[in-house]
Amino acid sequence: MTQRREPIRSREYLDGSRGQPCVFRIPGICIGGTETTVACHLHDETFGMAEKADDTSTGDGCHACHDAMDGRSIVLSREDWLFYAFRAIQRTIRNRVLRKIVQIKLDVPKPASARPVKPRKPKDERVKIVGRNDAWAQGRKLPSRPMRIKP
Repeated sequence: MTQRREPIRSREYLDGSRGQPCVFRIPGICIGGTETTVACHLHDETFGMAEKADDTSTGDGCHACHDAMDGRSIVLSREDWLFYAFRAIQRTIRNRVLRKIVQIKLDVPKPASARPVKPRKPKDERVKIVGRNDAWAQGRKLPSRPMRIKP
């Protein structure tokens, strides 16, 4: 039996939904825009009788997607519900981090390569590689597996 935990509550986190686009974007349901966007609570382990989920388990959603995720307008399959919920939470957290509502110490981006890239010589200054046969020999077949017919 798991011990009951108090849900995480943050007015600032919930207010971060105001004016944001819908992150659920359920095809055929989403109305888009930013006028009706609210923080849509999604079920998590703190969810229960008369208790909303953590505020961190929310996605910025238009009222139509919110109704769909709560099962008020349509019933999504379990797989679809999980897909849209997971994607919405990811997009919402990323949005909050980029807007500095949620503070995470970000790593300094590393260069693509540790060693400096040398610029190439112009074509006329390049030395031709000796012993390299660029042309495919005439009449030579491509190696392949022998085709065997099973009896």
